[in-house]
Amino acid sequence: MMELPAKLISETRVLVVEDDQATLAAYGELLAGLGYEPILADNVSTALQVLSQQASIGIVLTDLNLPVMGGLDLLEEVASRFALQRPIEMIVATGNGSMDVAVQAMRLRASDFLTKPVSTADLSAALRRASRSLAGLTLRPKPQTGDQLATLAQDNPAPRAEQTVPNDQELLAVLRTLKRTSDQRSEFFDQTIFGDPCWDILLELTAARIQGQSVPVSSACNATHLPFSTALRYIRRLVELGMIKRWQDPNDRRRDLLDVEDAAFNSMKALIGNMRRKIVDTI
Repeated sequence: MMELPAKLISETRVLVVEDDQATLAAYGELLAGLGYEPILADNVSTALQVLSQQASIGIVLTDLNLPVMGGLDLLEEVASRFALQRPIEMIVATGNGSMDVAVQAMRLRASDFLTKPVSTADLSAALRRASRSLAGLTLRPKPQTGDQLATLAQDNPAPRAEQTVPNDQELLAVLRTLKRTSDQRSEFFDQTIFGDPCWDILLELTAARIQGQSVPVSSACNATHLPFSTALRYIRRLVELGMIKRWQDPNDRRRDLLDVEDAAFNSMKALIGNMRRKIVDTI
């Protein structure tokens, strides 16, 4: 089995969230012995503050049975607050190893589920998997703004010298294919396991924009295949990032409409066009 480079391990900071002080201290010693830099928190509130202040944390190991706010609450908060900012791998450790709890944790993007008492071997393996996943994410730049998406598309032109800019109908065909692929996954898997909410929202809004339409908030939420309240958090985040805009429907004040902002729209068109050219080049 290939081992992780020592440098990668040494640069990975792990936040441990556990309310039992003896267990928390034991985790700290174990992580240090494995070559990771541990940061300890005994409640969710402290953990969220630490995550906000220390961007170098890439892995979180959390118990589920925590006071006031539980581990599942922490998973949901991390997903809603930090998903668009930086990758964070979540490992869950709990004494309640039921299938229902495991499914809930995985739906909230937990990368591993460990049953207490956690052995050194199991924890070490989970940390290696999280570190590899984290390395894969951080080594591939993840654009966070429309301008960055445009730059990415411009820096990776199609290899054909005779490449042309796809027209709106060609782009719309690719968008519809991507949307159908996402929708069809739900026929075979729980969509919340594989979903990419922000991407699904941007696909929905970009396709509508090409057709000169705006999208009701409810339709954008449905495109994510997530609970309405969870999807709304992703919509609010995209609004905060300036990638989409939201306003009240002047013809029906009971609902709000969404549209993709110009910069993000142009970047999505460039990205989808680049994807289409690469697909054509492989045929």
